Amino acid sequence: MIDVRRLQLLQALDQYHTVAATAEALNVTPSAVSQQLAALAKETGVTLVERSGRRFLLTGAARVLLDHARVIFAEMERARADLAEYADGTIGIARVGAFATAISDLVAPAVAGLRQSQPGWRFQVVQAEPEESTEMLRVGALDLAVTMSSAHLPPAGTPDFRLDSLMVEPFDAVLPYHHPLAGRTQLDLATDLADADWIMSGPGSAWYDCVTAACNQVGFQPRVAHTVDEFSAVFALVAAGLGIALMPRLAWTGLSTSQVVVRSVSNGPRRHIVAVSRAGGNPEPLLSAMREAAGKVPVPSAGPLIVTGSGAA
Repeated sequence: MIDVRRLQLLQALDQYHTVAATAEALNVTPSAVSQQLAALAKETGVTLVERSGRRFLLTGAARVLLDHARVIFAEMERARADLAEYADGTIGIARVGAFATAISDLVAPAVAGLRQSQPGWRFQVVQAEPEESTEMLRVGALDLAVTMSSAHLPPAGTPDFRLDSLMVEPFDAVLPYHHPLAGRTQLDLATDLADADWIMSGPGSAWYDCVTAACNQVGFQPRVAHTVDEFSAVFALVAAGLGIALMPRLAWTGLSTSQVVVRSVSNGPRRHIVAVSRAGGNPEPLLSAMREAAGKVPVPSAGPLIVTGSGAA
């Protein structure tokens, strides 16, 4: 490796021509200049200077090296400038992990907006499920993770991580458009949905655990008729009249299946969506941009009937 400080000394020698003048300009001793020049010649494996009386002449190899040195010094100046802008938040690079629906409704619109308002920032987005995102943060594979309240969330007060709330996400009821409750503006979990056939994911999943915990709290265990993992498949089963579902709000926004209505549910489950970063880090400007995106997430309409897609009566 070539020591950059020795390159600076060679550049100074080119300017001042003598060891004494170079030493005086750099505020070092002449012997230190000679020693560093000898060390640089050893690093590069070429002769860099030739003596002519009291003056030193640079060899052709030294000129080649100085041409590269100018490029190196220019890049170092740019690096200093970029670091200064990074320190004040003007530029930055961040790797962001999130579960799929958070990418769709929070991360993607936030990053798209920051491309216009913060053009000095670059983001790399990867899908990372809650059970893996904390460890990815710990080992440096991510700089920020968007996750949810679950057993995998670091406990509050954990010294290794910083937790920032993004939104409280309710679960909404998805019903066939011809369901007897479809004309209601809001449903009650206990009185309206306890006797329904349910569609949800399997036991042990975050979705299942959240919904069943809410149902248990109001006094019933949901009767699961169909078990699926993909939210689009949930919509297809509901549209076919095969049951109802409670879906996280981020999951149904953007889906466009016909013959389905969406209703708010009182006493229904909720989960906290959280941005997690390493302690001492700064999640801005992405944190504020995602909170702004969270404020724009659609909610079930208060109208008499919500039908997604076409073909509804």
